[in-house]
Formats: sequence, structure tokens, C-alpha cells
Amino acid sequence: MILVYVLLIIAFAKALGEAVSRINQPPIVGELLAGVVLGPFLLGRIFTGLHDMWEPGARSTFIGQLADLGILFLMLYVGLEFSPKMIKASSWLGTGIAVVGIAVPASLGVIVGIAFGLEGLTLAFMAVAMAVTALPVTIRILKDMGVIGTRTSGIIVSAALITDIALLMVLGIIIGAAEGSATWSTAIYIAVGFIFFFVFAMVVGRLIVPYIYKVLRWMRTGEAAFAVAIGIAITFAIVAEWVGLPGVIGAFIAGLLLRETGKGLKVWARVEDILSGLTLGFLAPIFFVLIGFSVDFDLVVKHLPLFAAILSVAIIGKVAGSYVVTRWGGLSSNESMAIGSMMMGKGAMELVFAQLAFETGLFEGKEYLFSLLVLMAFVSTILAPILFKVYYNRAVVAGEVPLQPSERGQVDGGMDASQYA
Repeated sequence: MILVYVLLIIAFAKALGEAVSRINQPPIVGELLAGVVLGPFLLGRIFTGLHDMWEPGARSTFIGQLADLGILFLMLYVGLEFSPKMIKASSWLGTGIAVVGIAVPASLGVIVGIAFGLEGLTLAFMAVAMAVTALPVTIRILKDMGVIGTRTSGIIVSAALITDIALLMVLGIIIGAAEGSATWSTAIYIAVGFIFFFVFAMVVGRLIVPYIYKVLRWMRTGEAAFAVAIGIAITFAIVAEWVGLPGVIGAFIAGLLLRETGKGLKVWARVEDILSGLTLGFLAPIFFVLIGFSVDFDLVVKHLPLFAAILSVAIIGKVAGSYVVTRWGGLSSNESMAIGSMMMGKGAMELVFAQLAFETGLFEGKEYLFSLLVLMAFVSTILAPILFKVYYNRAVVAGEVPLQPSERGQVDGGMDASQYA
């Protein structure tokens, strides 16, 4: 029966993901919808036999374990998408957007959290959740619009990358504190572990990665090279968990280190193909569908004022913070709004954050927060590409941004956001 459930999850996820991509939306939107459709909100009320897909017993066994692998592989895939060179372009402005784009929504998130009775680490997580940017979705949309080489895209990618790396680190500290006792000794242990992990990553990057390149050159099959990449990602995930950080951070950092390792090698192209197919075609959709299962719309309705506040802060805080910095940096109003619009989307990163917080017990006694945050990510992910396209097109028509060769004939066309990144 488990295989039937897996088949249903993949079929609904990919069908709805393909459907929403036809209207210029990222497939993650369709995959979350698949969870809502298959889950207790719709079909689950009609076909009671489907309950085993989302009951705690099923979540903790085979399907749940596939979803856990989905998170790990997705973060490795995201890490492989980004080169340090991406941060260099417009890095000063990107850093400014990242800093203010974290400070403004996070501060507003704290105010909203206090107003609705949140405290401690739950309040801290709420602040982090308000500041996340959908880095994987962002890069894919920019690619599909043919604007990846423009000044605008350079600023967005730089800001989004700095934002999410910083917030991943903060999330690791919050989760580490949640899993231990909130004492000074715990804080010191987390800080030391944090430093150790990044020293470990830098040492591996400088001393071992060059030898990995030599090993890859020697290999003749992409499957063997893929095993090397996965082995490194799992090793980093284990080390991250050993020092008190989420394993997905280790996988993400492993992806960053491996980004340039095999470039230009035939086997590495095969590695990217295998990882893309396995992650985006199989494991990641299971993770997103299971999150869709967990959205309780009855709880959302009961906490509608808090949801409205969270959504407003997540959108307005992020757009306003980005807009102020870009305008100060000399960009036009339309281009600034385009950048702010893309920065507000939450996408897969927000869902990974929310799932980690849920599993760690940060929502204990306030489980409704999970549904609110997932729905917020859903809405912001839909709005981000729509608003970006509107304001970027206005900026191009007004001559406020230089039109790149790759953009000609594409700016007014549709987007085919066929993957997450």
C-alpha cells in the first residue's frame, strides 16, 4: 500500500506542478496544492483510506524518510546552483539589501509575535521566518526570464544568497538552543560548534576539494561521481548535526564547495542531471506534498488576524526594506520595486525552515503557527514572480535598466518556472 501512496503523491505533485507552471508559477505551488488536495482538507474527507499517508505512523516511516531525504537533496541541489562569483556582482548593494531586508521584517515579526503572545525561541524563529527569501525559486525565475546576466539579477541573487546563508546560520543556533537547555553553556557550545563547522568546511574546501577534482577526472561514469557528491553531502550533514546545526545546512555548504569542483568535466554534467532528476522529480515533491498535508485550514481560519499580520509583515517588510536600500543606491522606483518583489517570496526555504522548527518542537502548544507560515510561503511565492515581471517590464520600457542581449524578445514573454532553482 505504501507504494500506492508514493505513486499518488508523485502523480498529483507533478501533474499540479506542471499545471501551475503553465500560468507562470513555480512548481512548488502545485506540489503544495497536491498535498492540500490529497490531504485531510479535500480527498481525505471522501476517501478515508488515504489517511495512512499523513497519519503520524506513516510520516515516521517510509514516506517520512523519503521526505527527509528530499530536504537533504534539495539543499545540496540549491548549494550547487550558486557560485561565490554571484555575490561579487553588486555585492555592496546586495549586502545592504540583505542587512536591511533582514532587519525590517524581523523587527516587525518580533512586534507581531509579542502582540500575539509569542515568546522565547518561538518568537526568535518568527522573526527569522519573516526575513527568508525564496533563493531557489528566485534564481530559476531570473533564468527563465532571460535576465540572469543583468544588473538587477546580480543584485537580487547577491542579496538573496547573503540573506539565506545568514538566516540558515541563525536557524541553526535557534534549533540548537531548542534541543538543549537555554543556558550560557549551551550558547557557548553552539557558538563553538558553529565556528568548528565552518573551519572544517574551509579546510575541506582548500585541502580536499582539489583532490576531489582529480578523482572526478579519473572517473568514467557519472553514477560513480554522483556517489562521491552524495557521500560528501551526507558527511557534511553528519558533521553539522554533530556540532548542533541542522543537517541540511551541512548539505547546503557541501553544495557550495562542490559547485566549481567538477565544472567542465563530462561526468559532472551527468552528476547534475542525476541530482536534478532524483531531487526535483522524486524526493523534493514528496517533502512538499507532506507539508501540504499538514496545513490545517480550520486553524488558519481560527487565527485569521495573526495570519493577516504575518502575511503583511512578510510582504511589506521585505519589499520596503529592499526598496529603501535600492533607492538610496541610485536605482529607479520601478527597478527597486522589482527587486523588492522578488526578495519577498519565501518558497522552498521557508518550508524547510518551518519543517525544521516543527520537528524541533518550537511550535509546541502553538502548532497553528506551522499552518500559518506554510500558507504565507504559498501566497508570497505566487505573488513574487507576478509583481517582479510587472515592475521589471516597466523599468525596461522606461529605459531605467540596460537591456541585455539575452533579454531581447523575452521580457514580454511568459516564464516557464519548471523547477525550484
